[in-house]
Amino acid sequence: MIRWGLRRGGALAEFGLVAPILLMLLLGLIEGGWQMLTAVALDFGARQASRFGALGTASPDWLPGPAPASREAALRQIVLYYGQGVLDPARLTVSLAAYADAGALRTGTGAVTGSAGGAAAMVTYQFDYTQPAFILAPLSRSLWGRSFFVHRAHTVVRNEPF
Repeated sequence: MIRWGLRRGGALAEFGLVAPILLMLLLGLIEGGWQMLTAVALDFGARQASRFGALGTASPDWLPGPAPASREAALRQIVLYYGQGVLDPARLTVSLAAYADAGALRTGTGAVTGSAGGAAAMVTYQFDYTQPAFILAPLSRSLWGRSFFVHRAHTVVRNEPF
């Protein structure tokens, strides 16, 4: 015969054992979703920026805000436009390198860094974004030794003959 009086509080004790694990899983899902959103925003912005850069125009007419001073500044503004609400301008770095042709790109010689290149140039675009851990910073620090994630979008395009 089971004595029901001895089972009082059993559900509370079981919940106390399972709740931290469930909470960590939930927070991990939220953190993973935020980091994936950051990566997708950066990738999409990088794709749009590299498409614009290959055309050779100084500034896109659809971009709101003050007109960028150069083609290189426009690339940064495009990435930030597509990452509104997700990407912080202070955490975004843009690296460009222009090569005369595919052979120079393959060997890595003759790069003009910081330039979106001229007509028919091969250009590498690298967009790096440092995203701090949103929720699980202490856990991230203990697992990976740092409390931030670095997202990178890298693309290579050949400029149009403009």
